[in-house]
Amino acid sequence: MPSPPPPVPAPRSLSVSSLIFKCTDNEKKNFKDDIVTFNIGGHIYSTTYSTINENVDSQSLLALIISNRTTTSLDKNGHYFIDRDGTYFRYILNYFRDKKLFLPENFTELKQLCSEAKFYQIDRLVNEIENRLNTSNEQNKQLQIGLNFTLISNLNQGGKILTLIGPLKLIYLFHIEPIGRQFLKTISNFNDPTNISCQCTFPVDDKLISCQPFDQLQRIVLAKQARKMGMAVSYCDDYFYIPIERQIMLRDELAQLLLNKYNGKLLHTNITYEKKSNTDHDGSYTLVENWFIPNISIIKCLETNGIMNQDGNIYSNTSMTD
Repeated sequence: MPSPPPPVPAPRSLSVSSLIFKCTDNEKKNFKDDIVTFNIGGHIYSTTYSTINENVDSQSLLALIISNRTTTSLDKNGHYFIDRDGTYFRYILNYFRDKKLFLPENFTELKQLCSEAKFYQIDRLVNEIENRLNTSNEQNKQLQIGLNFTLISNLNQGGKILTLIGPLKLIYLFHIEPIGRQFLKTISNFNDPTNISCQCTFPVDDKLISCQPFDQLQRIVLAKQARKMGMAVSYCDDYFYIPIERQIMLRDELAQLLLNKYNGKLLHTNITYEKKSNTDHDGSYTLVENWFIPNISIIKCLETNGIMNQDGNIYSNTSMTD
């Protein structure tokens, strides 16, 4: 009886691993050889030799390190060890990769980062950081120049504002009606409103701010101009009244506006308690606060009120006449 035919082997199926692209030994070697790893104060960073060489001068520290032209030590894993703050090196390495310096919002350590860039001798990055530092310093200087004023509020009437004492420019914080804006445009052409110091009070029911300049000559001149323009003036020319578009905001509303939008600073607070009579148990509390607001915030108020454009120029060309 003839023996059965030998079994035919089943067709071979392709395994997943056989479909994966495999590097040659030379490609693996080249890929491995292009990677360099740094240990910066305990922080491990890996990048490529080309990333370093394309972004630094051939005589800068990193270029010298990766070309073995320094005595830089290696850690136990064979990484170049540099005894610096490793938290800043991430920004330097990303600067190489992106060709641009990206920093987190409210980053406050530009000086430290600049020191690291100088250590690694990365001149382009040093220049960019120094430009940012100069801009930041100028902005900080601008925030230190501004207006000091006193805010008096009544705590027992829902925090109502009673009085503002300071430069006339403070009323730019409020939404002023067109006739009031025109008045301010007019006086800005013949006298710097910064020099017009006023006590501004707030009537209970009317949408008005009562302004009494402390300088007697200014008081007479401004009252005369206000009357000429059809604005209300007190009988004795002590006050002129700036009309506003809405009810006076409460003290807390104004404080939040100053703090959150206009970089204001609360410098000092004092609360006094007053009794109307010996039998009065409720009495009233008066809040007296000293505030500071930068000039750049006042300019923003001017723009909001349509008195100054973004170039810093007053819109009106009207001059005051007798």
